[in-house]
Amino acid sequence: MNEKQKDKGLMKAVKEQPQFRLTSNFTFRTMQKVEEAILLREKKQERKMLLATIAASLFLIISSSIGLYIYFEKHLKATMYHAFSHVLKIQIPLIYLLFIITIPLFIIFDRWMRKQYFKHHS
Repeated sequence: MNEKQKDKGLMKAVKEQPQFRLTSNFTFRTMQKVEEAILLREKKQERKMLLATIAASLFLIISSSIGLYIYFEKHLKATMYHAFSHVLKIQIPLIYLLFIITIPLFIIFDRWMRKQYFKHHS
Protein backbone atom coordinates (compact mmCIF):
# COMPACT_ATOMS: atom_id res chain seq x y z
CA MET A 1 0.00 0.00 0.00
CA ASN A 2 2.85 2.29 0.68
CA GLU A 3 4.03 1.75 -2.90
CA LYS A 4 0.63 2.76 -4.28
CA GLN A 5 0.76 6.00 -2.37
CA LYS A 6 4.28 6.64 -3.70
CA ASP A 7 3.04 5.98 -7.25
CA LYS A 8 0.10 8.32 -6.75
CA GLY A 9 2.38 10.96 -5.30
CA LEU A 10 4.79 10.64 -8.21
CA MET A 11 1.94 10.80 -10.72
CA LYS A 12 0.53 13.89 -9.02
CA ALA A 13 3.97 15.56 -8.99
CA VAL A 14 4.47 14.81 -12.68
CA LYS A 15 1.06 16.23 -13.55
CA GLU A 16 1.73 19.41 -11.57
CA GLN A 17 5.01 20.12 -13.39
CA PRO A 18 4.66 22.49 -16.31
CA GLN A 19 4.95 20.75 -19.62
CA PHE A 20 7.71 21.81 -21.94
CA ARG A 21 6.26 23.10 -25.19
CA LEU A 22 8.01 24.32 -28.27
CA THR A 23 7.07 27.66 -29.72
CA SER A 24 4.74 27.65 -32.69
CA ASN A 25 7.45 28.81 -35.12
CA PHE A 26 10.20 26.51 -33.83
CA THR A 27 10.44 24.56 -37.09
CA PHE A 28 10.58 27.72 -39.17
CA ARG A 29 13.35 29.24 -37.04
CA THR A 30 15.32 26.00 -37.06
CA MET A 31 15.10 25.71 -40.85
CA GLN A 32 16.03 29.39 -41.17
CA LYS A 33 19.20 28.83 -39.11
CA VAL A 34 20.07 25.75 -41.17
CA GLU A 35 19.65 27.74 -44.41
CA GLU A 36 21.79 30.56 -43.04
CA ALA A 37 24.52 28.08 -42.15
CA ILE A 38 24.36 26.58 -45.65
CA LEU A 39 24.57 30.05 -47.27
CA LEU A 40 27.53 30.98 -45.08
CA ARG A 41 29.34 27.78 -46.04
CA GLU A 42 28.64 28.43 -49.74
CA LYS A 43 29.96 31.99 -49.46
CA LYS A 44 33.15 30.75 -47.82
CA GLN A 45 33.57 28.16 -50.55
CA GLU A 46 32.97 30.78 -53.27
CA ARG A 47 35.52 33.10 -51.67
CA LYS A 48 38.09 30.30 -51.62
CA MET A 49 37.32 29.49 -55.26
CA LEU A 50 37.67 33.15 -56.26
CA LEU A 51 41.02 33.48 -54.50
CA ALA A 52 42.26 30.25 -56.08
CA THR A 53 41.16 31.46 -59.53
CA ILE A 54 42.88 34.81 -59.05
CA ALA A 55 46.08 33.14 -57.84
CA ALA A 56 46.09 30.69 -60.76
CA SER A 57 45.42 33.47 -63.27
CA LEU A 58 48.21 35.64 -61.91
CA PHE A 59 50.61 32.72 -61.94
CA LEU A 60 49.76 31.85 -65.55
CA ILE A 61 49.99 35.45 -66.72
CA ILE A 62 53.31 36.11 -65.02
CA SER A 63 54.90 32.83 -66.05
CA SER A 64 53.77 33.10 -69.67
CA SER A 65 54.90 36.71 -70.00
CA ILE A 66 58.30 35.88 -68.52
CA GLY A 67 58.61 32.88 -70.81
CA LEU A 68 57.69 34.91 -73.89
CA TYR A 69 60.11 37.63 -72.91
CA ILE A 70 62.98 35.19 -72.33
CA TYR A 71 62.50 33.17 -75.52
CA PHE A 72 61.41 35.85 -77.97
CA GLU A 73 63.02 39.04 -76.70
CA LYS A 74 65.26 39.68 -79.72
CA HIS A 75 62.69 38.50 -82.26
CA LEU A 76 59.88 40.56 -80.76
CA LYS A 77 61.98 43.70 -80.68
CA ALA A 78 63.15 43.16 -84.25
CA THR A 79 59.62 42.39 -85.48
CA MET A 80 58.14 45.37 -83.70
CA TYR A 81 60.88 47.61 -85.07
CA HIS A 82 60.43 46.40 -88.65
CA ALA A 83 56.63 46.46 -88.46
CA PHE A 84 56.34 49.96 -87.07
CA SER A 85 59.47 51.63 -88.42
CA HIS A 86 57.73 52.62 -91.65
CA VAL A 87 54.52 53.81 -90.01
CA LEU A 88 55.94 55.32 -86.86
CA LYS A 89 59.43 56.66 -86.40
CA ILE A 90 59.35 56.01 -82.65
CA GLN A 91 60.05 52.68 -81.03
CA ILE A 92 57.17 51.25 -78.98
CA PRO A 93 58.31 49.71 -75.70
CA LEU A 94 57.46 46.05 -75.27
CA ILE A 95 55.40 46.67 -72.14
CA TYR A 96 52.77 48.56 -74.16
CA LEU A 97 52.40 45.60 -76.50
CA LEU A 98 51.78 43.36 -73.50
CA PHE A 99 49.11 45.77 -72.25
CA ILE A 100 47.44 45.81 -75.65
CA ILE A 101 47.33 42.02 -75.66
CA THR A 102 46.44 41.35 -72.02
CA ILE A 103 43.66 43.89 -71.47
CA PRO A 104 41.28 42.30 -74.02
CA LEU A 105 42.15 38.88 -72.58
CA PHE A 106 41.26 40.10 -69.09
CA ILE A 107 37.97 41.52 -70.36
CA ILE A 108 37.09 38.21 -72.03
CA PHE A 109 38.09 36.28 -68.89
CA ASP A 110 35.99 38.64 -66.72
CA ARG A 111 32.90 38.18 -68.90
CA TRP A 112 33.34 34.40 -68.82
CA MET A 113 33.73 34.37 -65.00
CA ARG A 114 30.66 36.59 -64.54
CA LYS A 115 28.63 34.33 -66.82
CA GLN A 116 29.70 31.27 -64.81
CA TYR A 117 28.91 33.01 -61.52
CA PHE A 118 25.43 34.15 -62.55
CA LYS A 119 24.66 30.77 -64.10
CA HIS A 120 25.50 29.12 -60.77
CA HIS A 121 23.61 31.64 -58.61
CA SER A 122 20.42 32.30 -60.53
